[in-house]
Amino acid sequence: MARFCGEMNSAHLIANAKEFQQRCLLQGKSLFTDKVVWTSEYCAELIHCFIDNPDAGNGDFFEKLEGQLASASAEVKVLATEMLWFMFLCPSNTGPASKRQSIERVFSWSGFQIDPQRSAQYLSDDALTGVGSAGTAYNTGRWRELVYCIRITEALLKLNQQQRSELFNDHQRFAEWLESIPENENRQLRHMLLFLFFPDFNERIFGKTDRRSILLHLGHVGTKQYSSMLASEIDARLLALRKQFEAEYGTADLDYYVEPLKTKWKKAVPSTIDVVEEPKQGYTVTKQGQNFKSLNKILYGPPGTGKTFNTIDEALAIIDPGYLAEHSDNRCLLKARFDKLVASHRISFVTFHQSFSYEDFVEGLKASSEGSALSYSVAPGVFKTICERASSSYSDAISVDDFEAAILALQQASEEADERIQMETVRGKKFEIEYSGGLTFRVFPHATESTDPKYVASIANVKKLYLTGSKQEIYNTSYVEGFLLYLKKHFGLKAYSDDAVTREQIANPEPYVLIIDEINRGNISNIFGELITLLEPTKRAGAKESLSVKLPYSKEPFTVPSNLYIIGTMNTADKSLAQVDIALRRRFEFKEMMPQPELLAGIDVEGIDITNMLRTINQRIELLYDREHTIGHSFFMPLKHEPKIERLSRIFELEILPLLEEYFFEDWERVGQVLGDHLKTDATLRFVNEKYSDATVLKLMGNDWQANGVRPFQRNIAALMTPEAYIGIYDSVES
Repeated sequence: MARFCGEMNSAHLIANAKEFQQRCLLQGKSLFTDKVVWTSEYCAELIHCFIDNPDAGNGDFFEKLEGQLASASAEVKVLATEMLWFMFLCPSNTGPASKRQSIERVFSWSGFQIDPQRSAQYLSDDALTGVGSAGTAYNTGRWRELVYCIRITEALLKLNQQQRSELFNDHQRFAEWLESIPENENRQLRHMLLFLFFPDFNERIFGKTDRRSILLHLGHVGTKQYSSMLASEIDARLLALRKQFEAEYGTADLDYYVEPLKTKWKKAVPSTIDVVEEPKQGYTVTKQGQNFKSLNKILYGPPGTGKTFNTIDEALAIIDPGYLAEHSDNRCLLKARFDKLVASHRISFVTFHQSFSYEDFVEGLKASSEGSALSYSVAPGVFKTICERASSSYSDAISVDDFEAAILALQQASEEADERIQMETVRGKKFEIEYSGGLTFRVFPHATESTDPKYVASIANVKKLYLTGSKQEIYNTSYVEGFLLYLKKHFGLKAYSDDAVTREQIANPEPYVLIIDEINRGNISNIFGELITLLEPTKRAGAKESLSVKLPYSKEPFTVPSNLYIIGTMNTADKSLAQVDIALRRRFEFKEMMPQPELLAGIDVEGIDITNMLRTINQRIELLYDREHTIGHSFFMPLKHEPKIERLSRIFELEILPLLEEYFFEDWERVGQVLGDHLKTDATLRFVNEKYSDATVLKLMGNDWQANGVRPFQRNIAALMTPEAYIGIYDSVES
């Protein structure tokens, strides 16, 4: 069983976790007090104080947390304490005394007292010793893990007690349910949660590095296959591997950090991965031409036509078309695959707005203070970051197993080390590195006294230098070069080849996608600046007419790689296509997305033909305004799962009527015309009515008053709950 942890006894830990599951997550009671704190109301308050208030407070995690919870209720402070307690259960690289001190510190903010008996059970050394290393990233990114914990709690509390109980009794179902939680694929707390709740099926492997290494060495899984696997699929592979070893050794008391399994995968100096047999020959690489998929595309149309929704399909069609074709009818799987690609940095998502700038998008100066000294460093924006990743990405046609294995070992060494790893530049200048997760290591030069000098060594750039030998377009060159020298010296990384590999020799780079939502809401000229020209396919890196520019802050040469695809969305109700920057228009393909009422076919809401209703509304909008301000079908898609008049009423009251009011500048007479009110003989079925009758006006203003402008109207709330009012939109006959 996976609950076996060698010399570490997991029994007390698992028993406490079971108590926590029953008392807190099922019954809503506090673990440390007699209060009821695990409720949706207190969770919502914690979200408001912590997640929605990220900039409150100063200092380290706990100092900042104290500022964020300053105005929170005492029960919310208890709730936050118990979440942190749960987060502290598994890690063994933080001592129980330190954990206990932190828990008691946060709990003290509530003003309550912890019952001594409960303290002995839940805060003892046995309870807080832990069962495995969580790595430095778990502590340095503690706020991310807490956000994940809060989101799990929020989602669980939306379920009734019976539904929660069913989830807690099915390890596979629970793991699949977790896939709906944001950041699920990246959080170590996910693996701790599954180990504590289902120790017979999940290992005490909390770091992504070790999970990957075990499957690469022992599970006959290749690097490309692993990168496409969901966390739940990795769990299943690890469980199957465990059963295989249990049959081989005739015992369930096996653990990957204990012999005889430890040396099978955990090697200090890895060489090539012999057990993974990837084909090196016998196939051909077909280079995707520029016409295979449009490099720059904008989905445009009225609100509610599914533009952002369809960016998932558009991105998967570029990066993983096979998966899209295989699972085209399963939106949950497509979204999960999309999230996996976002987590692996193959897809980036950004939303433009009026304040979005060149500095946010490309690069800019970032101020930082150390004591009384103020310093500035160049920080890359979302566009430059994904361009760097894309330009250093290569297909499986080139074997980089040695490099990947060396990086994997360095990540693991960095996460497990008590201190930062020390390296040297080519000129002998010393610096230290710390793995910060994702694709970067933070760099701490000995020459600076700053505790956070903002330097990074990108794995993508190290890989580029290893494969090409070229330092062009590499940020922080000296540290990247020193990084590569360290890999060669300490992890046995051999030179890739005697001759530098040119970009033209690298076949079929992996595609990357940048999604820009609401692209027309930003100032395109300011955001793209001089880079707008580089977006053209003929001006991309490697093209015949390739161009590069020198960036104004870093002074680095910059090109846009040919394997970066840009997908934008544009709401025509915000800005007409004719008004879009001409520089943008001629560099992007535009795909129109108009309302599709036919997608609503089959929805039955008390006899209302939703398809016909939407089609009629849009026809009237085209006559009274234009087609760019029609209403999309997605407003009514919730009716597929909830075909009730109450749901339709909320859609009209909170979405459709306010949108029409905005379109027609509060001219409610025209709003009524769109909804067919002018053709309804029964005034009770009209959605908007004149507020004052002629008699009331006469009484208020007298005989001599003459109306000027539009007369006041008001909503008829009763009509929103009347099916005949909606039927009258498309079934009215002028008398």
